Amino acid sequence: MKRILTLLALLSLQLSPYAAEPPGDSYEQSLLDTIKEIQSLNHEQALSSTRDLIRQYPHSRLGHMLYADLLLAKAEPLTEIGSGIRIDRAIQDFQYEIRQRWQHDTSPAHHTQYPDNILFLAQEHPYIILVDQQNSRVYVYRNQGGDLQLETDYFITIGLKGYGKQKRGDQKTPIGIYHVTRHIDGKELPDLYGKGAFPINYPNAWDLRKKRTGGGIWIHGTPSYTYNRSPWASNGCIVVSNPDFLHIGNYIDSKVHTPVVVAETVNWISRDQWLAKRKQAIELLSTWLIDWESLDHQRYQRHYSRTELDAFGRDFKRWDGHKRWVNRNKTWIEVEYSKLNIFTYPGGKDLMLMQFEQSYRSNNLNIDSPKELYWRKSDDSWQIVHEGTRSFPVPDTTIVEN
Repeated sequence: MKRILTLLALLSLQLSPYAAEPPGDSYEQSLLDTIKEIQSLNHEQALSSTRDLIRQYPHSRLGHMLYADLLLAKAEPLTEIGSGIRIDRAIQDFQYEIRQRWQHDTSPAHHTQYPDNILFLAQEHPYIILVDQQNSRVYVYRNQGGDLQLETDYFITIGLKGYGKQKRGDQKTPIGIYHVTRHIDGKELPDLYGKGAFPINYPNAWDLRKKRTGGGIWIHGTPSYTYNRSPWASNGCIVVSNPDFLHIGNYIDSKVHTPVVVAETVNWISRDQWLAKRKQAIELLSTWLIDWESLDHQRYQRHYSRTELDAFGRDFKRWDGHKRWVNRNKTWIEVEYSKLNIFTYPGGKDLMLMQFEQSYRSNNLNIDSPKELYWRKSDDSWQIVHEGTRSFPVPDTTIVEN
């Protein structure tokens, strides 16, 4: 009898092509309510709730697993979710997904605190995407006049081998600061990508400096045969359910290259701590500009790392010589910035990224250019370790995650 129940329940995993389903927040709440009923040993109500869940979301493999488990509870006691079904890898994935969703639901940090990765956001970016890989979550923050307001969040899938991408084909999701480069409609893609994709500009300048390879890293939807994929299942992309993909598309604008912060895990801090870190970063940028404008090379030079610097392909010695030669005939310099983004860089020890539009004026040269500065803290002092032109390369359009 137990074997028959298992087979009957799991046969429903062979599903029809994708049909429209309600939004993901409704799905998650229904799922969590069912889990609470199971925890309260209210199995009959849980069974009824699960029937309703899979009627609304027929492509939910997790919903079908819970239904099979609750049927099996009629044959023997249910000791834990998934205990009645012996499909080891699949059940481990389902159990992990439940833990991830449950922990998010019971953690108040994202409601009351600030992510320390996002310190300042340009007005041209009304929204920013924050990916917490360790907790299988993506957050959307609204730029509220320079302040951050949590707009919404979604469950995600990341690379089969986890996070920290280093090379092509390693099935890991990158860690870093990226920007959306374009939107691809799902009609142009294989079923794997669901309702569409937003490619991001991996590898960025820091990835290239670290000699990381690969490409084709996208935020995309889910195949038609399932509501969502398990937490670790992609070849490196960030995957959401199709309803969530359509919803998150309201907050992504490829024309202004919406920022995407892809972290291993988010460090949540208080508002006072967040404001203090932001103030320190802006003061650091201002001091660098003042010292540059002073034409005092020793003051300007102190902002650059002697051991780590890569400034437009020059190490410190070559950068120092170049700057002395360029400034030899300068009588005045004025430098201003606009469209400023400041990030605490994920995955890098005491690393910070500033992106802005730079306006440079002097007695013999005027130029406007996009700029990126990577700063590292060493011995309580921040120094520039990478300086370059901010750019958005043409995305890798190969239909493959690598």
